[in-house]
Amino acid sequence: MSKINPKAWVSLVLLACAAFAYNTSESFPVGLLPEMARDLGVTEPQIGSLLTLYAVVVAITVLPLVVAASGVARRRLILVTVGVLVASNLAMSLAPTYELVLVSRLVSATTHGIFWSIVAPTAAMLVPRGREGFATSVAFMGSSLAMVAGTPLMAALGTMWGWRTAVVVLAGAAALAFIGLAFAMPTLDVVRDDDAGGLAGWLPLLASTLRNRALLRLCALTVLLVVAYFAVYTYISLILDRSAGVSGPGLAVVLLVYGLAGLLGVWAIGKFVDSAPRRAALVTIGGLIAALMGIGVFASWAPVGVVVSVVLLGATFAATPVFLQATVLRVAPGASDVASSLYVVAFQIGIAGGSLLGGLAVNASLLEAIPWVAGIAVFIALLALRVSASTQTIERKIVG
Repeated sequence: MSKINPKAWVSLVLLACAAFAYNTSESFPVGLLPEMARDLGVTEPQIGSLLTLYAVVVAITVLPLVVAASGVARRRLILVTVGVLVASNLAMSLAPTYELVLVSRLVSATTHGIFWSIVAPTAAMLVPRGREGFATSVAFMGSSLAMVAGTPLMAALGTMWGWRTAVVVLAGAAALAFIGLAFAMPTLDVVRDDDAGGLAGWLPLLASTLRNRALLRLCALTVLLVVAYFAVYTYISLILDRSAGVSGPGLAVVLLVYGLAGLLGVWAIGKFVDSAPRRAALVTIGGLIAALMGIGVFASWAPVGVVVSVVLLGATFAATPVFLQATVLRVAPGASDVASSLYVVAFQIGIAGGSLLGGLAVNASLLEAIPWVAGIAVFIALLALRVSASTQTIERKIVG
């Protein structure tokens, strides 16, 4: 098997760093909900809506922007998206009002979908043929790390130094990734799915991809799982505060353990997702159900049970995108950019829907009901995974 040269290794690691910065930037308000609400003089659901509106903008803009950028060299496009991320976070750290914070976030939302639609194909271009899957896994490690460690890290920094300083630190990390990629990443020719480019080539490709039933069912499963998770995750700091009495430094500690559990979950599913994809998916989704239901069951009488359930939630959801993302590229191997764009849309719809539903529940004083409803939704997903014929189709794609 061909070796990956050192310069390509550096580029892959830097892509992972950029992925970490992007996903952390998207979700960090979750860990700083009370601090941001107090500083900006708004309600906690309004801070939660920073996730909802971000996800809505990504979902609306990703396909047209990916089409518009289809003729831009991958290296330049990566640098543009990461540069916008740096600028938007710096602007957010200085924004005096909630409205300007929102505008600053939505600027980076317009490039979020582009980044995630091209990062896997770009990683594959950096390595010899036959190492594409490994390259993609390295690049996506930043995404997994962001989901399990980014928010706890931002919560810790925000608790110690304030949320604005935490955002400046995040912008600095993204800036280092930008500088590194500018020097290390080689010039990459534009690669088009099935040799198609521009609007004329993408419209037929999009139409054919939309007829891929396995991909569409996978996207539907993604929406359901992500809605359920983000309805809880967006308000996890409130849940821990009100159900377990965990706040301030204690919250940062729990979220850190949550992150470490997530890393363990990513490692565990990586051991089995290729050899036993059905089992890995069922165990992961079953773990999500146990975690969500555990939060609901223990909320009124066992604070330790709530904390343990939250940690389990971190482990199981961190593993979820691993099998979802791996499946996307295999059910649509001839249309990686388009399939990835559709998956990004599904994921963002899930984030927006989950954070919106969670906010409505909080406004209606139904915080305690959120984990129960989310757990039922994931249970429905588990039943669908077990009985649907589409599962067998997806699994054959994964294995084959």
